[in-house]
Amino acid sequence: MKDQLCKAFCDQLQIRELPTGYAVRTGFALSDGEPLGFYIVGPDGSGRFRIEDDGTTIPMIEAAGVDLSTQTRADAVEALLREYGASYDDERGELCTAPLPTVAVPSAALKFVALLLRLQDLVLLTPERVSSSFREDAVKAIREALGGRAEIAENEPISSGIEFPADVIVRASGRIPVAIFLAMSEQRVLEAVIAQMAALYESKAECSVIALLEKDTSVSKKMRRYAANRLTAMPIFDGDERAAIQRIEREAIGSTSMLH
Repeated sequence: MKDQLCKAFCDQLQIRELPTGYAVRTGFALSDGEPLGFYIVGPDGSGRFRIEDDGTTIPMIEAAGVDLSTQTRADAVEALLREYGASYDDERGELCTAPLPTVAVPSAALKFVALLLRLQDLVLLTPERVSSSFREDAVKAIREALGGRAEIAENEPISSGIEFPADVIVRASGRIPVAIFLAMSEQRVLEAVIAQMAALYESKAECSVIALLEKDTSVSKKMRRYAANRLTAMPIFDGDERAAIQRIEREAIGSTSMLH
């Protein structure tokens, strides 16, 4: 088994000698589909080597929409660098290790590859991906709680002529429809308000409109105050999913059951 595993990993490894050291290409792929690679630079005057990337790792992550200037993500990157024994040269835009003796290069190279792969995970935190995850989780939770007692539709307007469709509409027997707007931003909350006003004053459609906020920080206090006076409810999903879905359930069904 050991020989087979070594062969599987090593067969995909390509090493090319350069005037400054070595270029190494692995069998792993980056988020953009390109092969993951790194450089072994040296030896220096003391016979040591340094492992570094090509200077595109951090810029490519930022180009994918990840804001590394926020304190949370900056701390996450710094923690990863400490964990894998690397540093980031802001002037050169390169990730690198400290100078290493020859005997330490192989194990350090494996850790450096692990670091590059871990950094790629930050791309999963882009707003588009987070939005997709929030929507999937919220719709699933709504369907699990209400699917057996109400008709649930997705991406439908409250009534004809209303410009902004709701993400979810719950229609239970003997109750008015409940339109749910999944909100990551103030724009979506504003769309919910516009849909509510249009339903009430233009199409005369009887309904309740709820903006399910992804997080407590999804909207400003000013927008929260504005929307709270016009929408039926604005529960917060992140960190309190159970209560948020129960709030929707009370409006759609009229009772709250135990969620599992």
